[in-house]
Amino acid sequence: MTKGKTIIKGAFILTLANLVTRIMGFMYRVFMSKALGAHGLGVFQLIMPVYMLVFSLCASGLATTVSNYTAAHAANNDNGGIGKILDFSVYLSLFLSLIACMTVFFGAEAISVNILHEHNTFIALRIISLCFPFMCVGAVLRGYFYGLQKMSVPAASQVLEQSIRIALVYFLCDKMLARGLKYACAMAVMGMACGEMASFLFTLAVFMPHRKRLKTYTTLSDKAAAAAVISACVPLTLNRGISSFLSTAEHILIPSRLMLHGMTNEQALSLFGGLCGMAAPLVMFPCSLLTALAAAIMPAISEFHAVQNKKAVAKTLNSALLFTTVFGVLASAVFIAFPREISLVVYGRDDITPILRLLGFICPFLYTQVIMSAALNGINCQLYIFKMGLLGSAITLFAVFFLMPRYGLHAYIAGWAVSAVITNRLSALRLAKASDSFGTDVLTVFKCIVSAALVSICGVIFLRRFGNSGNILRICVISCCCIFYFILLKTLGVISRDTFPK
Repeated sequence: MTKGKTIIKGAFILTLANLVTRIMGFMYRVFMSKALGAHGLGVFQLIMPVYMLVFSLCASGLATTVSNYTAAHAANNDNGGIGKILDFSVYLSLFLSLIACMTVFFGAEAISVNILHEHNTFIALRIISLCFPFMCVGAVLRGYFYGLQKMSVPAASQVLEQSIRIALVYFLCDKMLARGLKYACAMAVMGMACGEMASFLFTLAVFMPHRKRLKTYTTLSDKAAAAAVISACVPLTLNRGISSFLSTAEHILIPSRLMLHGMTNEQALSLFGGLCGMAAPLVMFPCSLLTALAAAIMPAISEFHAVQNKKAVAKTLNSALLFTTVFGVLASAVFIAFPREISLVVYGRDDITPILRLLGFICPFLYTQVIMSAALNGINCQLYIFKMGLLGSAITLFAVFFLMPRYGLHAYIAGWAVSAVITNRLSALRLAKASDSFGTDVLTVFKCIVSAALVSICGVIFLRRFGNSGNILRICVISCCCIFYFILLKTLGVISRDTFPK
């Protein structure tokens, strides 16, 4: 199979898996929003930054490093080199995650009271800490399969993890809710922990037959493998760790800054839950397509960059950016034009309509960040990613701390938008040095915007004419708008069978 077909197949498999898990995730969030309410979701969302911070520090950078080095060594048939890189990464991830596990488990009470300022998170923190080693080592092993372009393994593990999570929460829900909010949040976290453990065991079982092949001779010494992993993953881990730390600070600060804006504690947590637990996941749903594409193109760009093939880097990157532009503009138009309809269809409530509309304006910039980050990883610009992540997080944190007490949630969303625009522009300037003819044509972007605006306006007029016509009609109208959008783009010559990554 050619490299192009491998990219397409890998992207398709991951896209399908991401779509399945995102749909399952939406069903899960709908269930959780009705069970916990906006206030309960706000409390639950306070736990997630701790989870993501541990992942960023103990696994994320190592998983990306393993993926890149696996792709590079596989191109030279150096299976032994892959084995040494992977072994060191697994042991390092296990060591770091065990430290994180003990820290959070024994310090759960202090974290819940002194840092999160919410005592209802105490039990949930202890439960989630137990899955840290499984989560981190599993992510590193999946990085190996990403590097080999064997996307079916991480795809299946995603579906398994989500399935276990949903099933467990569903069966425990009634019993835990009856015991209060503290135990309800613990129930949600227990589902996450068991899902991560199941995903790890599945990935390990698939990986074991590969062990013998990775024990072959290589010129790469243990010391050189360790040095290579550390030099590549430290900047990336620092970037993601500091970004995750700043994101954690944002999530902890948002409720308190909203209270300074004039809200009660319950109102602040409810708005926070609506933003992070309901609106943001909806807006980021299309990222399932882009995350899959990013994971597929990163090893390919890494290989092309290793042999200084700037033309191939540019072709792959430009196709990915066009894909992102097409879907980003569509998503933006849909969330701006139909926020109430989407909220009613998914959650059966329309109180997050204003938030959805505001987030719709920054969709294309948020989605572009996914592809830019993958491309920069592919050309080994981990330090540059670190600087961009630090800059973006600093801008958003500034908006939360200084502007939110006066302007409320609008300040946070505005800071998020400014951060995305600036970091995307700086990332594009850096990528232009590593590729030929990099960028998306202005006329193409204009055609996408006009097409999306036209179909959205028609959809809004139709829905207004027929009033509150039920969820089936809402879904049909939005779906038809999307279909006609792609028809218009094909008619205008923006997309064709040869448009996207090959």
